Amino acid sequence: MPTPTHPFRNTESLLVVIPNDGIDVEAEARLYDELCDDQVSIHPSTRPKSPQGPPSIFSRDIWLNDNSGTSLAFAQNVHIAGWTSVGDKLGGAYVVYDCVIHTKEGTTIHAHKRYNDFVLLYDALKHSLPKHQHHFIPALPPKSPFSRYRAAFVDRRRRQLQYWLSAVLLHPEIGACQAVRWWVMD
Repeated sequence: MPTPTHPFRNTESLLVVIPNDGIDVEAEARLYDELCDDQVSIHPSTRPKSPQGPPSIFSRDIWLNDNSGTSLAFAQNVHIAGWTSVGDKLGGAYVVYDCVIHTKEGTTIHAHKRYNDFVLLYDALKHSLPKHQHHFIPALPPKSPFSRYRAAFVDRRRRQLQYWLSAVLLHPEIGACQAVRWWVMD
């Protein structure tokens, strides 16, 4: 039977053992609770005015409202659930993406869009937004006429369009513009 070895036998660092001097864990817990309560129970006269709403994080003279109400965008979550090919390849088939948009009010919108619809939204945003916001609009994935009906290509494009649509619709200013609202409801 091998002899047991100490777990820190090969260490070169300083190992300090803190002696148990009878620390009262309950007293420490009460002190901690008192300190936490003191930070929350600041006199109303010293508390800065803040908007009423969900609990805020207090930091001296700044109230952070957990970003609620700061975004003008109507969407809360965006994803592209799937895609389908419509028509036959010889007679002008095309791919339709199922864009699922969850609004802040709790409504779910299914917008069925073709790739060209994304291009139209991209162009509308470039024309309607101020130039200083253009860099917030990512580039669309490229077209590929030869592989547009292959399942692997269409699924990769679905993921790329989901990233693009999320970046646009969830942006606090761009997601609130009229071009986005028209695109979603069209």
